[in-house]
Amino acid sequence: MNQGQKAVKSGLKLEERVEELLLSKLTIEVSKYSQTKQRADILLKSAPYTNIYGNTRCRSEFLLCHQGRSIRIECKTQHSAGSVDEKLPYLFLNFTKAIPEKEAIIIIEGNGFKTGAKEWLKRKCKGTKVQVFSYSEFVSYVNSGCPTKSPFEKVLESISNLF
Repeated sequence: MNQGQKAVKSGLKLEERVEELLLSKLTIEVSKYSQTKQRADILLKSAPYTNIYGNTRCRSEFLLCHQGRSIRIECKTQHSAGSVDEKLPYLFLNFTKAIPEKEAIIIIEGNGFKTGAKEWLKRKCKGTKVQVFSYSEFVSYVNSGCPTKSPFEKVLESISNLF
């Protein structure tokens, strides 16, 4: 198996773990985005969005529609040196500027990222609608009931309380 095939397999394993966790903790169904019109209490796979360049053929792994919330979820793994971490700024821009959802989660896993890449993404996303988790942090987030207020909403609430 070559490096690219290993990377794909590793990414699919993370996606499977995320899906299994969400299905075990939440009362939801799962379906491929294109195979249903349902948008409540469902985990949609391969959810489309329009990127920062206007391309409508982009997909993220999941769109979690639960309790009136829509949370876009992207999984990134890097277990050996490669180029995934070079795509993080593009992902950051898409998730903070282009997606329509008010909440988004990026799950980033593995020790193959360049030094500082994961920390850069967490720092850049702080105070936005995007939360960045390792898989174990995501497990804690889900186990705590997926708190209803994103960091972005908390910042907006803090600002509005000043006036």
